[in-house]
Parts: sequence; structure tokens; C-alpha cells
Amino acid sequence: MSDALPQNRQAGRGKTLVASVMIGLIAGIDNLGNGLAIAALLFTGPLMTGLGAGVGVVLLSAAILALLVALRSTQPNSVALVQETGVAILASTVATMAAGLQDAPDGVKVATAFAILGGSTLVTGLLFWMVGRLRLGRLVRFFPYPVVAGFLAGSGWLLVEGALAMVSGRHGLAAGIAELASPAIAFTATAAAGLAALLVAVMRRSDSPFAMPLVLLAAALAFHAALPLLGLTAEQVRGWGWLPGMAGDAGFSLPVPTEILALTDWGRVAEAVPAMVSVAVLGMLGLLLNVSGIELAQGRDIDADAELRSTGAANLMAGALGGPSGYVGLGMTLLAGRMGATGRGAGLATAAVILGGLFVAGWLVSVTPVFLTAGLILFLGVELLMEWLVEARHRLPRTEWLIVLAVVLAIAGIGFMEGLALGLAVSLAMFVYSYSRLPVIRGRHSGAELRSRVDRSPAASLHLTGAGAAIEAMQLQGYLFFGTAEQIVAPVRRRLEQAGGQPLRFLVIDFRHIKGMDSAAAGVFRRIRNLMEAAGATLVLSALPAAVEDAFRASGLDPEGDPVLRRAPDLDHALESCEEALLAETGRDGSDAPLLRHLEGMTGPHPRLGDAVAALDTLHLQPDELLIRAGEAASDIFIIGSGRVKVQITLPDGRPLRLRTMTAGAVVGEIALLLGQTRGADVVVEAPSTIHRLTAATLARLEREDPELALVLHRILATTLAQKVTLANRVIEQAAG
Repeated sequence: MSDALPQNRQAGRGKTLVASVMIGLIAGIDNLGNGLAIAALLFTGPLMTGLGAGVGVVLLSAAILALLVALRSTQPNSVALVQETGVAILASTVATMAAGLQDAPDGVKVATAFAILGGSTLVTGLLFWMVGRLRLGRLVRFFPYPVVAGFLAGSGWLLVEGALAMVSGRHGLAAGIAELASPAIAFTATAAAGLAALLVAVMRRSDSPFAMPLVLLAAALAFHAALPLLGLTAEQVRGWGWLPGMAGDAGFSLPVPTEILALTDWGRVAEAVPAMVSVAVLGMLGLLLNVSGIELAQGRDIDADAELRSTGAANLMAGALGGPSGYVGLGMTLLAGRMGATGRGAGLATAAVILGGLFVAGWLVSVTPVFLTAGLILFLGVELLMEWLVEARHRLPRTEWLIVLAVVLAIAGIGFMEGLALGLAVSLAMFVYSYSRLPVIRGRHSGAELRSRVDRSPAASLHLTGAGAAIEAMQLQGYLFFGTAEQIVAPVRRRLEQAGGQPLRFLVIDFRHIKGMDSAAAGVFRRIRNLMEAAGATLVLSALPAAVEDAFRASGLDPEGDPVLRRAPDLDHALESCEEALLAETGRDGSDAPLLRHLEGMTGPHPRLGDAVAALDTLHLQPDELLIRAGEAASDIFIIGSGRVKVQITLPDGRPLRLRTMTAGAVVGEIALLLGQTRGADVVVEAPSTIHRLTAATLARLEREDPELALVLHRILATTLAQKVTLANRVIEQAAG
């Protein structure tokens, strides 16, 4: 048994080693093919003299990326690749540079191309490392998805244009199509298109990692086998442009850094900086999307910031050599996992295969038909267009897909940077439009419906039922900016212009659910303030956050010194102050009314109400005195004759929370007494008050000795309970609405 365990471990290591070697061969061969195609895409036409060094740089960069990511990635079996989407952008940028340096020597053009390529990778590596170092990786995922899809589809279009430039030797769609009139170029273009179509068909039907290399190898062998059958030599077809115009004995070569520094036109490099930044941002999004895909497929979390740092370091080294950028490949990494390559051997084997290919790079370039590299680039472009433009139509809502289409059309018709700007601008406009349609008015209520938590006398309550319509309460929510704040002005204007009924006296705007506000929204509230002033009304600002207050003051609104404005700590206090103002104007607050009048307001006239008043004890209390203490046994019912008290509870942190306020005519303490419960809250005197007390002993005695008077008292209690239930139901309805 003890001998079996080491044998099992050894067998497991052997299986992992074999899997790593296999994935290394697959990924290495794939990188060699892609490297040749990418170099041919970048160094075509007037840059053809740099193709040999370009192949060397691309392959060496691919090896560095595979090696360093394998050693430092938090995902051990990660396989990093040079990514063609960023290269598509740079190919267009390099072509523009070459056209601008038309009269310059070829050495200057090639050196500038290497400077742009390496500079882009340095920018990418620096951006990766900084975002990872600041742990901002997850924030990048908020980049608008339609814009990302548009960039990827636009990169596909640039690859299609690049394939045409590789065949024709001319950059630009119109110029490339014009060159197709040449039979030799037309043959190469037809062969490239046929190869791309074959690759699309094969890759759609086969999941085998050997499918693409075998198709490319078969196409190359068929081409060279056909030459002697047709009586053609390699040098003849090289002259026709069917093979690259370079000797086959060129070995492994790299650009000389001192020559690059000396010959580069740095002004042209500076003009390419926006494209470099675009490549870096697109690369970061691609890396994070691939990391997310690996997380989902393998069911384990991956530290995206650590991946950004390690991949950034690898790109910085590749950029220093003048090579293209890259990052972990989703397909190859998942394939490594499925084949059982769980360690770092997959990436190390990939790097070894690519380094081995460097020594035959010159020969590979010389014998690889142009239609093969062009067809591979065309296939990659078509795949990007199919996935991110055609198939995205079924995944995205129509408006978002139209953004993708607009970005692609802008990239194709104007340029990549213009497409980038258009995509961001349209996405921002769509976001503003969509967000502006979200309701910011949480609720609107008349003061006749929505009352403060103040129990008043029947006369005062009856008056507010009619006069409360002069109060309008508006509760807001969300974030207020120029697109949403306009929703508030229209209902205010309609309410002020409303014919008939109570004119608006108080507008309460509650900011408790507001998260923030910009300066444009503050200007909208200035307009509301002016509307209120013109109507002779008051604007009450409830639960005003500090940030919103700062925005008000910056726009010229002073919540403290403006006579049109009034502040309140919350909606309840705002409503209370408005109600007090309405009651004070008519003298119907009931503060000076005798207790008998309050009781008549509850039950109507009754000959025994005077006896009911005589049965009560009278208390005179001062502010802060405790009328009821929470937790005590209930033995009394209190009727407020004058003054006011507040019902409050103590929160776990020791802070008091006001539940209700009781004024003249209100009854307090009856629920606990009738249910035989202990007191649920404290009742504290707020102003000098006269309070009438009905003890449980008195009520029990009257039930025995004077049932008629006891019935009157019970009727008073029943009326107050019915009013409280009605008020509670109204609050529930408003909260549910």
C-alpha cells in the first residue's frame, strides 16, 4: 500500500507533464502562425523591409509573455498569447504613419513602426501594472459593454482591411480594391478568401485544437506541391507577390535598439499616443473578460489585480524589445485545464516551442505563402465581426446593438479613435437618457392626506382635513442631475396653476432618499424657489444632506437666510411646522379650549360630559417631566388639556426617537390599559401642560356605580382608538404606494 502512493503520484506527474508538453506544442504552433500573420500585417507595403525583424520581435514577445505569465500568474496553467485585436489598431496607425513619411527612407519608417509597436506595449504594461497596483481591476468592468463589443467588432474590420493590404500592398479599402485588377493580386486575394472561408467552416464544426494548424499546414504544403506541377519556381511566384519578398537564408533577427532610437521620427510616435492608449484600454478589458471567463469555467476566484500586475510586468519587458502586447488566452488556458495540465508547465512549454521557432523564423517567413497569412488575418477579422456584430444582434437589446453598429461604421469610415469617441459619447447619451427616465419623485401627497405624527384636537384635525390641501409634500429619490431634476418642476408648476381648491401655501420637498446632486439640478431648485416666491408660498426643505446644501449655496440658494425657504430635520417636522402655521392663522389649534369642548368634539354633545370631566384628576407638569415610563404597568389614561407631550423610545445606542407628539385634546395611554400591557414607550412633557388623568380604579368604580358615565368614558376611548387605527391605515397605504 505504501509503495502504491508514490507510484500514483509519479503517474500523476507524468500525466501532467505529457499534458503540458501537448498544450505547449499546440499553443506554440498557434503562436508561430499568428506571429507570422501579425508581423506580415504590420510590416507590409513600404514597411516590407522590416518583416524579418518584425517576425523575430513578435515571436520573442510571445515567448516572454508566455514565460512570465506562466511563472507569476495566480492561475498556474495560464497560457498567454499575443492578442491580435490591439495589433489591428496599431496596423492602421502604422499604415497612416508610413503614408505620412512617404518620402522618408525605409529605415526611418521601419524604426518608427517598431517605436510605435513597442511604445504601445509599454503603455499597456504600465496601465496594467498601475491599475493592478491600485486594486482597481473590478472598476474597469463598468466600461460600457456595447462600446467594448463595438471596439472588438471594429478591430475585426481593421483586420479585414489589413488582410487586403497584405495582399495588395496598398493601405486603404478603396486603394486595395483597385489593386485587385491585377491577376496576380486577384489570385492571392481569392486564395486568402477561400482559406478564410475554409477556416470559418472548420472551426465552426470542430473543437479540436489541431484543426487550425492542420488546415494552415495543408494549405502551405498544397501551395508548394502545386508549383512544380504548374512549372513554376519559388522565385517566379515571389516576384508575383505570392511569397514574401525576402531571402530564405535569413536567420533569427531583431531590430537594433540604437538604430531604432536614432532613426525613429518621434513626432509621428507622439501622434500615435491616442491609439496606444486605446490599445492599452482595450487590452485591459480583454484581459479582465478572459479572467472572468476562466473564473466561471473553472469555478474558482482569480485575483484580477494580481493578474494585471503580472501581465503588466510581462508587457513592459516585451515593449522594451519593441514587441506587441498580449495577455492570458481564454481558449488555450481552458484547453490546458481540460487536458490535465494543472501546473505552470503549460506556459513554460509554450514559451519553449516559440523560442525554438525563432531559429527557423527567417525560413518560415520565406516559405509561407502570402495568401496563408492574409487568409489567417482575414479569418480572425471575420470571426470578430461575426461574434461581436452579427451574433451580438441576438444577445443585445436593439438600442445597444445600434451603438455597436455605429462604432463599427465610424471605425470603418472615419478612424478608430473617432469610433472610440463616438461609442463613448453615444453610450453616455443613452445612459443619461435612460437614467433621466427613472422617476425621482418617490411620492406626492396633499397635506389633507399626509399628516405629521401629531395627535390634535378634533376641531384642529377637522380644520386640517380641509385646509391641509394648501400643503404639498414631495418625496424625492435617487441622484439628481440635469436629466432628472426637470421632473420636479412640471408638477410644481401645475400645482401652482391649478384652478379652484386651496391655493398652495407650503411645498415640502423631502431629500431623505437623495444620494447626491449636481450643479445643474441646484439651478432647477432655484427656479422652483422663484415660482414659490411669485405665488406667495413657502418652500420647505426636509432632511437636506450636506452635499445638497453645499450645491444649493454654490448656486446662490441660502436655506437659512432666504425668507422663501425653510428647513426641517425630517418630513414629519416639516409637516408639523406647516400644520401649526395653518392652525395659528385661524386660531383653531385648540390650545386654549376647555377640556369639555375637546370631549364634545370627540363624541358630540352629551349631558354627562361635565360629570366625565369631574371624574378626572388634574395634573400640571413642566417640560422634561416624565408622564409615562416605558416598561411600567399601565394604571392610568391621560387626556391632554393644554400644552404638548411627545411619545418616544430609546434606541440601542441610547438616542431617543420621537414616535408621536400629543397636543390639546389628545388621549394617551389607553391602549396599554385596555389590553392590560406594560407601557411600550416614554411620554415626556415638551411644554407646560395641563393633563387630566383617568385612573383604572376610577373607571372600575364607575362601571359598578354609574354604568352610564362609564359608558361615556368608554365611548371617548373607543373614538380615539378608531382615529388612531384610521391614521395607521393611512400611513400604511402611503408607504405601500
